Amino acid sequence: MTAAELQDRLAALAPGETLLLSATEVAQAFPYERTSEGCRAAASALAEWYRCSLAVCGPGGSQILFTRHNGFEAARYR
Repeated sequence: MTAAELQDRLAALAPGETLLLSATEVAQAFPYERTSEGCRAAASALAEWYRCSLAVCGPGGSQILFTRHNGFEAARYR
């Protein structure tokens, strides 16, 4: 998955909808990041832009869950 594809998928989420991706897919969107922490930080910044929260879940943090919120404040301060 590219960063543009991830952006498109986040932009298409309606409030209350979620998007579950493997951590590998998300890491592929940010090939310039060398660590998993860097990838998560980049994904978190992108999620905030689209009013989504980000949660790392699954065994060993193998999945990333994005959840779209109604308002900017709901996503920013979670």
